[in-house]
Amino acid sequence: MKNKKLIFLILGIILIIIPMFLNIYSIYKLFSLCLGIILIDISMLFKNKKSIFTMIYLPILLIIFTYGIDYLKAYVLNISPVYVLENKINNNISIYNSLFYRIYKCDNKYVFDNNFKKDFMCQSNLLDNIDINKLLSEPDESYKKYHNDFIKVTGKISKINGVSSIELKEYNTSDSLNGYVKFNDTKKLTVNIKNLNITKYKIYDYITVVGLLKEYKNNNELVLINAKIEEQDLYKDYDIQVLEAKTCNKELKEYTNNIYTYCLDNIYLNYKIDKYELSYAIKDKKITLDDLIKDIDPLIEENNKLYKLDKFNVLVCQNNKNILINNKESIDYSWCQE
Repeated sequence: MKNKKLIFLILGIILIIIPMFLNIYSIYKLFSLCLGIILIDISMLFKNKKSIFTMIYLPILLIIFTYGIDYLKAYVLNISPVYVLENKINNNISIYNSLFYRIYKCDNKYVFDNNFKKDFMCQSNLLDNIDINKLLSEPDESYKKYHNDFIKVTGKISKINGVSSIELKEYNTSDSLNGYVKFNDTKKLTVNIKNLNITKYKIYDYITVVGLLKEYKNNNELVLINAKIEEQDLYKDYDIQVLEAKTCNKELKEYTNNIYTYCLDNIYLNYKIDKYELSYAIKDKKITLDDLIKDIDPLIEENNKLYKLDKFNVLVCQNNKNILINNKESIDYSWCQE
């Protein structure tokens, strides 16, 4: 009897120790650990048959003890935990879910999320980007494919709900100007965002979000939780397109916000993702006049400054009047006095 007890005890200890220090994820590690606990408990039954402690409290204590050791060695030694289920996102990212915490494995580095409070903690560039039109083309299929996965989605904001969530919908980009698109109101992605001020974003802005696809509602609505916004300066780089006036009446025309044009019909900024009229981009705070001229040394005449750009000239008057001028036309500083 003593030999049997010793054999079961030793086997149980071995089956607990080995999976603890194997630095790979496998469901068999959890199976081995549980079997080890059972064998240790059986070894105790040889001495104390059917005691309450052996049958109930000992397994619970062993589970609590090994759970704590498993957490500590993963946290301190960066060794793959046992009491977890893996959600493998791709070759670079895995999410280990346990009872009271989860671990983001990002390029073999662990980030602990106790009590599931943190948003996605890996670098978002490790995720493949999904266009919102593709995601919502068949929302039920997308849900089946990505349910409980962290995904990265790029699209246009169709609605802002207070300061905690936004909506992205399918859209048609034909003849888009100033960011405007026609949304498909029958399908949408709701993105719940915590601890972030989303008031700086506007309807029709492009945005990239990363979150956990958690829910699919009957009205073709997918829901992302634990979401964050990928900070991208999509409106930093642009090409300037100038539309010259077909007929120039040699007079200033009011353009926007104390800005005038001379012999120009319009100026466009092509951001690759969107095309904006300069006047609209200024109103929408995507650009300022200072952004256009910041790297150019001006010619100064009576405290008025002339900036020569490739496509047009900018005259900044001392009285805060600003004039966008066809660069084929001569400059008349008296415009500042008009």
